[in-house]
Amino acid sequence: MKYVVIGNGIAGLSAAQTIRKLDAQGSIKIISCEKYLTYYRVKLSHFISKNFQDEELLVSKKQWYDENQVHVELGVTVDGLDPQKKELQLSSGKKVFYEQLLIATGSSPFVPPIAGRELAGVFALRTLEDLKNLQDYLKDCNTVTVIGGGLLGLEAAWAIKELGKSVNVLEFFPYLLPRQLDENISKEFTKKLEEKGLNIYTNTAAEKILGEEKVTGLALKGGQELQTDAVLFSAGIRPNLDLIKGLTIKADKGIHVDPHMKTNLENVFAAGDVAEIDGNVLGLWNTAADQGKVAGENMTGGTKTYHPSQLSTLLNIGGLSVFSIGNVQNFTDTIADRDAEVHYKFYVTDGIITGGVVINDMAKIPKVKKAVNNKISIAEALKTGKNHQEILKDLLQ
Repeated sequence: MKYVVIGNGIAGLSAAQTIRKLDAQGSIKIISCEKYLTYYRVKLSHFISKNFQDEELLVSKKQWYDENQVHVELGVTVDGLDPQKKELQLSSGKKVFYEQLLIATGSSPFVPPIAGRELAGVFALRTLEDLKNLQDYLKDCNTVTVIGGGLLGLEAAWAIKELGKSVNVLEFFPYLLPRQLDENISKEFTKKLEEKGLNIYTNTAAEKILGEEKVTGLALKGGQELQTDAVLFSAGIRPNLDLIKGLTIKADKGIHVDPHMKTNLENVFAAGDVAEIDGNVLGLWNTAADQGKVAGENMTGGTKTYHPSQLSTLLNIGGLSVFSIGNVQNFTDTIADRDAEVHYKFYVTDGIITGGVVINDMAKIPKVKKAVNNKISIAEALKTGKNHQEILKDLLQ
């Protein structure tokens, strides 16, 4: 069997690992436009402030690919896909035949179409090459502005601060981490970050990047201007869909896949940031890894089904840790406890725990995960006369 994977992010590598476990004889080829083997993309933000060797970021060393006879073509793009001939046209001029194909082309950073985004000093961090270019430019910067107050934006902002820079964070929503925290917790968290030296601006947006040839400032909506030497966008992603233009493959935000990660084209699968399932493109590392495993097994003839897990996130910056799982935006009740440093909060919908947040007590993450994943009901406990504090204590024991 000839297996071909387009893209060497974690979805592509997970698929290749799974295929090799199930099929020791088939040929596996990974084609990537990047010149590096699969690396931990989620660590890029943390590495802004570090001196590192490329190998430190690799998921698997070259030896693994050699031992498992996984052939990798790096620095090559797939310019064409012919599903009838089961053939790929590469930028190198070579043609590649496949019997089972996985499209795992990932995503690209979303950079809003604002004036000045072509200036030197404007960055988005998605690849190892992006990281190196950013590090090099930051050497001559005093002030840097990160646009986007989500997880990756805050990780990047803190790493830049560790380099001794003054850092601004701009968030369009009224508060930071709008997907992970409710407004009250977010504002408390923001205050702690400000006390540690980040300059945070919420409920605002950049209207124009200022400068002649390179960035010198930002004009915000409302008329305010910020001096800044560089701008880093962390404003979400868009799936890479160029390959499928003109094909009969079904796609909207991403390539449509069924629970087996199959597309509507025969013997063609999709996984990771490029895949859309049930109307969602999730864009998360763990999700991409899980989808890659499912696709890999089914490419070998399996019938595995992808089951989305409860989305959870963990942020560690500046001595502060925040864990969030489930739905923290829509709820009918909450159970919470806190002191000056530690905060626990469960979100309850119609008597069922549907979300949870922990700040600064990571030992409790497994308990919080269990309560949310098992959809524990607090109705019986309330009937027996227990108050919220007693219920919380039981949940965390």
